Amino acid sequence: MAEPAETKEGVKSANGGDGAFMVRALAKGLTILGLFDAENREWTLDEIAKATGLPRMTAYRMIRTMESARYLVRDPVTNRYHLGPALLATMYLSGGYSELAGIVRPYLVDLADTTGEAATLAIEYDGVAVSVDMVDTPRPLRREVALGRIIGDTASANGKIFAAFKTGEEREEILSAPHPQLTEHTITDPKALAEELDRVVRDEVAFDIEERNIGTCAVAAPVRDQVGKVIAALCVIVPTGRFGSEERVAYAEAVKASAASLSAFLGYSKRD
Repeated sequence: MAEPAETKEGVKSANGGDGAFMVRALAKGLTILGLFDAENREWTLDEIAKATGLPRMTAYRMIRTMESARYLVRDPVTNRYHLGPALLATMYLSGGYSELAGIVRPYLVDLADTTGEAATLAIEYDGVAVSVDMVDTPRPLRREVALGRIIGDTASANGKIFAAFKTGEEREEILSAPHPQLTEHTITDPKALAEELDRVVRDEVAFDIEERNIGTCAVAAPVRDQVGKVIAALCVIVPTGRFGSEERVAYAEAVKASAASLSAFLGYSKRD
């Protein structure tokens, strides 16, 4: 395939099309993303157009493009936009998360080696679990996990971890929300889900046995910071055919041990 040619007007594509438009569009998109920081987490369309100097319709088209790619998320109630999950994997592996990424990586490698299955790290963003790092398995019939992809609410092992350790009020809000029947195994009844989350708290481990995807199971455990707050979840993703009762126990112990070791390294000390 021919390489794009450089011209005075900009980058020209191999088929003769002018790539300068793409460069300008990228610059506009980056300008919009640059508005979001710790002090300005949410923006309306009009605010974005005014702050960037872009025509409102241009800003709208750029925002819609980034929203469809999950770089931005719109709050349907306030119509304000905030950064989306597609940015989380990049943010995690760079900037303020780079030190944590370096710390966690060996634990993921060890967990994948111990179990022979894919090991992932998830963080919570905007009420859902998002995969931000993983070590894959060379074994066949593995489940693909895209970094930055939303991987679940209470139908996933990671999502159960984050939901289970919420405060009472936050947990009640989760339980009262609708829970789609993703598979025949998805727990949708609030009472049954509450019992499941209680079990997660008691056992410090969460299971997803074909609750989100038929043919895929998972087991996750909480990662805590020095004050005991659950900040992440370590998880092993396993095809159903390799998740029998014996494997289930072994994988759960491996994930719990890895998460406990990582939590201890981060300064957490379990108190009875």
